[in-house]
Amino acid sequence: MDRIRIGIAGAGIGSLQVVPNLLELKDKVMLTALADTRRDNMTYYQELYGAPVKMFDSVEEMCASPAIDAVWVATPNEFHAAHVIAAANNKKHVICEKPMAITLAECQSMVAAVEKNGIKYVQGHSKVYDSPVRKLGEIARSGELGQVIHIQALNWNDWLIRALMPQEVDTAQGTGVVFRQGPHQIDTVRFIAGGKAKSVRAIAGRWEPNFPKCEGNYTAFIEFENDIPANLMFDGYGYFDVTEFTWGIGEAGKKHRNPESIIPRARPKGPVSAEEKYGLVRTGNPYGYGAGGGWEPTAPQQQPFYGLVMVTCEKGVMRVSPNGLYIYDQNGRREVPCPSTPHRAAELIELWEALNYDRPTLLDARWGMATTEICLGILQSSKERRDIPLQHQTRAPVFEPLVAPAAAQ
Repeated sequence: MDRIRIGIAGAGIGSLQVVPNLLELKDKVMLTALADTRRDNMTYYQELYGAPVKMFDSVEEMCASPAIDAVWVATPNEFHAAHVIAAANNKKHVICEKPMAITLAECQSMVAAVEKNGIKYVQGHSKVYDSPVRKLGEIARSGELGQVIHIQALNWNDWLIRALMPQEVDTAQGTGVVFRQGPHQIDTVRFIAGGKAKSVRAIAGRWEPNFPKCEGNYTAFIEFENDIPANLMFDGYGYFDVTEFTWGIGEAGKKHRNPESIIPRARPKGPVSAEEKYGLVRTGNPYGYGAGGGWEPTAPQQQPFYGLVMVTCEKGVMRVSPNGLYIYDQNGRREVPCPSTPHRAAELIELWEALNYDRPTLLDARWGMATTEICLGILQSSKERRDIPLQHQTRAPVFEPLVAPAAAQ
């Protein structure tokens, strides 16, 4: 299969982030279909892509179409399971946004459908695809710095004060920060630790009265089978931004406009309507950033920072730097350069390589289920105030070693 014909399920913000990569990777992928209940969203998406595509009113209808080889599932979280299963049953390969699903039963049904039908599944929007995270895992497993002692993953951002619709701030519908942001940190520490997680203990909070149906923060402790502990902390209330600790650089690898949080962000009184949300999308401001939010689009591309990740080993400490990694050891600090990380392109490249080289995908359906299990464990532990044992964990995949940029060697 030289070029993959992609159908996008859900023409929303998540899939809109992929448009530049669809255009950049035209030798590998081609957008041939869209499915959404909102025809105007599909029309807008098609205009950005710059070429006509088939438009379907239902994901199931698109999955049955001979016009596509694979489906990118970017529908609301509560529909991921039904749409992945529909794709698999139609022998279509899948890229699925995080979280994989919102219950373990759904995840198990998805794994069964993927494996029964022999299709490729790529767990999408994972920070494991970021070059610095891959390098952290590579060095951790090499033994260069000895045994990993502990991992810290900390983040403060403005997630809960962005322009969010009611269904985006409702834990019962699989949204809120545990489901929407948790997979990023969980994937990161799982990959670096390498082994299977054994248990999770957590407390999550709802401290924003204008959004009472979902969590805005969590703190979690994960224990791995190889005796590596990991602490995760996320705060999405928007009073402080972690980019103050990361040279002003954020998740997209761009400098933020207000990294020191000097300019206050406007605080919404509650969720926004779909009309208001997608009006902002069409102005190029999908998250409703005011003067105190967002990043500089003209800033140079640097390594992406999803918060602050610190990996302590027997013989040193590692963290992400603007150009790769900083390693602190007996010789002081040195920087290990990493290749640049195209934002949201890795999933498309991963699916293309898995199909054309006939290999398993690295972040597969069982990886997605393991991460979702920990999200659910955070919520259960917070409610029940106890350790939650984990039963569906997998070991980290092994990627090809990264090669540093030639100019930086």
